[in-house]
Amino acid sequence: MSEQERLMRRINAYRFASWELHIFLDTHPGDCKAAKQLEEYRRMADDLTAQYEAAYGPMNQSSSNTSRWAWIADPWPWDVNEGGTK
Repeated sequence: MSEQERLMRRINAYRFASWELHIFLDTHPGDCKAAKQLEEYRRMADDLTAQYEAAYGPMNQSSSNTSRWAWIADPWPWDVNEGGTK
């Protein structure tokens, strides 16, 4: 396995763990330990992504809003008409 593949696996592992913690926090919003762990995993994924992009170029998969509640601000599918507007 190449260094690029190893780095990508680590990034994916942190992203997966972050997503699982995000889902857990949807049902356990008061769990401070899980929230801290989520932020740590996101930071690690961001650091590794920056390292990957510096060495191998952009990954083309980024999110500008890192708030765990950001999905609430997006329009829901039933809020958008056929033209793509609210």
